[in-house]
Amino acid sequence: MLEYMSVREAAEKWDLSERRVHKLCKDGRIDGLIRFGRSWGIPQDAEKPDDARRSGGHSPVATERGAAGVAMADFLGPDAKLLAQSGTCAVFQVENETGNGIVTMYDALPGVQLMYNDLHLARVTEHDRFYVPPGADMLVINHCREGRFECEFPWGECGYIGEGDMVVSTLPTPVRSSSYPLAHYHGVSVVADVPRAAETVGEVSALLGTAGIDVQGIKERLLGKSPYFLMRSSEAVSHIFSELYNAPDALRDSYIRLKLIELFLFLSVIQPDDGSGRKYFYKTRVKAVKAMRDYMTAHLDRQFTLGELSRRFNIPLTAMKSCFKSLFGTPIHAYMREYRLQTASALLRETDEPIAEIAAKVGYDSPARFSAAFKTAAGLPPSDYRKVSVQKQ
Repeated sequence: MLEYMSVREAAEKWDLSERRVHKLCKDGRIDGLIRFGRSWGIPQDAEKPDDARRSGGHSPVATERGAAGVAMADFLGPDAKLLAQSGTCAVFQVENETGNGIVTMYDALPGVQLMYNDLHLARVTEHDRFYVPPGADMLVINHCREGRFECEFPWGECGYIGEGDMVVSTLPTPVRSSSYPLAHYHGVSVVADVPRAAETVGEVSALLGTAGIDVQGIKERLLGKSPYFLMRSSEAVSHIFSELYNAPDALRDSYIRLKLIELFLFLSVIQPDDGSGRKYFYKTRVKAVKAMRDYMTAHLDRQFTLGELSRRFNIPLTAMKSCFKSLFGTPIHAYMREYRLQTASALLRETDEPIAEIAAKVGYDSPARFSAAFKTAAGLPPSDYRKVSVQKQ
C-alpha cells in the first residue's frame, strides 16, 4: 500500500521550508500527489525536485540583484505564482478561493525591496506566518493607499490600517490571523534586511550629508519592545508615498531609490510619542462594534443615540466611537447616513416603492428631509434619480 507524508514531513525530509513545499505541490512539481481539502498528501518515496532550494539558502529579501523572483515565492506563500521577471523587477499573481491580485516587486537597493500590492481578495493563505530564516533581522514598512488590512495579535488586540495609514513592524510580526475585510487593498510594502540596508543607506546618507539616517536606530527607536509603530494618515506621509505610486516610467529605478532614501530620512526624525500613532483595540471591543454595526444596518428604520448603543453593546462611549471609526473609516453617524442613502439608491433603482415608503424604510421620518439629504448626496432629488436610472436601464 502506498504511504504518504505531510507537507511538514516533506519539508523536514528535503530540508525545505513548508512554504516552498506548498508551492511545489500547487505547481504540480511532485509526482503522485493527492489532495485532502487544503492539505496535500505526498508519496513517501517522492523525490525532491531538482531545482528546489534549501531552506537555509534564501531569504525573503533577495541576496543578489535580479534574484527577486526566486526569493519572493516563499515570502508571498503558496498563493503566489511568478508571472514575469526582468532584471530587478518581478511580477506575481496571488490567487485563492477569496479572490486574486498582483504584487510587483523591485530590488530597489541592496538589502531593500519595494512591493506594489494590488489585491482583490479577503485573505492571503498563511499571510500571518511569513517565512523568515532563523536569526534574520527584518524591518517592514507598509502604506495603505486604498482599502483596509486587519490583523489580530496573540495577546487579544485587533489592528486595522486604512487609507493613508503607515505601519512599521518587525518580521515576522506575531499575528494570530490577518485579512482584507473589504476584499480590496492597494498599497506598498518596503522590506529591509536591517544589517544590509543599514550599510547601504548609511553610505548614501554620508554622500548626501545626512549622516543621521541609521536604519538600525530607526528600528530600535520606533519599535522598542513593541512589534509595530502605527502612524495615521498625514500630509507628510501622503507626500512621500504618493510619489512612489507615481514614479515616472523612464526614471523608475532611480526615482524609487531616491524616494526610499527620503522615506528612511523621514522615519529617522519621527518620534514614537508624537501622538501620531493610532491605538489598536481589544478583540472583545472589535466584536462588540461589529455587532453594533450589523444591528444598526438591520434596523435602518430606527434611529439610535450613541448613548443607547453604548449601553446596549456594553462598551464605553469614547472607546465605541474611536473603535468604530478605526474599523469602518468614518464616525458612526456619517457611516449610517451614507449606508441609508446607498440603500435608498438601490431601492429607487430596483423597485417601484413610493418614495415616502423608501424614506421610512431607511430611517427618515419625513419625505421632505429624505429628499433634501438624498439630493445633497446624489446631486438629484429621489424622483429624478429614479427616472434617470430607468432610462439607463
